[in-house]
Amino acid sequence: MRQAGFTLLEMIVVLALLGLVTAMVVPSMLRGIDSWRRQAAMDGLLDQIRALPGVARASGKTVVIDDKTLASTAAPLQIEAGWTLAAPVPMTVAGSGVCSGGEVTVGNAYGTRSIKIAAPFCDPVVVP
Repeated sequence: MRQAGFTLLEMIVVLALLGLVTAMVVPSMLRGIDSWRRQAAMDGLLDQIRALPGVARASGKTVVIDDKTLASTAAPLQIEAGWTLAAPVPMTVAGSGVCSGGEVTVGNAYGTRSIKIAAPFCDPVVVP
């Protein structure tokens, strides 16, 4: 009389196939997660740029974005560690919330992108 079940060879084949599929899928998933993190950091920076007119109106003071203010400890724009921020074209947001326009470059290990900031509402546009 035969007992129901799997042979050792069948189990080894199934485990080998699972290992092969996992080895193919995991690197793709990790790249996807890294891509999502980079996009989240960029989205956060764009939100901070869009919020600059409100920050200037709330404080009643002019907000200046240039390399000097970005290097300070209380910079108006913040981004995660491992990223760089620079302002090749400085911008000013008056206490009334009117933006003069400008440009911010953001970079990480994968490259650098420019963000053009359009006057008068500080609308950021990412330049590829």
